Amino acid sequence: MADDATRKALALEYCRLLNAGDLEGVLALFDPAVTFEDPVGTPPRVGKEAVREYLAGVIGAGITEVPSEPRTSMEGQMVVLPVAGEMDAPPELNAPPGARMRFRMVSLIRVGAAGLVTEVRVLVGRTDCRIVDSAGQPVG
Repeated sequence: MADDATRKALALEYCRLLNAGDLEGVLALFDPAVTFEDPVGTPPRVGKEAVREYLAGVIGAGITEVPSEPRTSMEGQMVVLPVAGEMDAPPELNAPPGARMRFRMVSLIRVGAAGLVTEVRVLVGRTDCRIVDSAGQPVG
């Protein structure tokens, strides 16, 4: 089992690699049977290939994540990571061209015995997101 420091470092490395656009680096952190639910309440993506497809879109949307200090659990598997970030506004929101979505979320990350991420669950609600224009001003 990974110790607290290792689990915290893994969660922060995930954000660093995602911000760098390093899809293969991110996927290397995951167990082959990883479960990825973003946001919680949507159908989970299971396995690296399903996660690859999803994260390729996220990286393509120019995501940036700024993590806060991670927290671990006494049971030796979980990491809780508060994150603020932004990415291109999803098309289904019908935002103006160049608009970005700013968000605050919490990622629950389970690290398995092999030291790889086995589960990611992202907690974010509608009131945790806002659309801004290319100048950073709220839209709507």
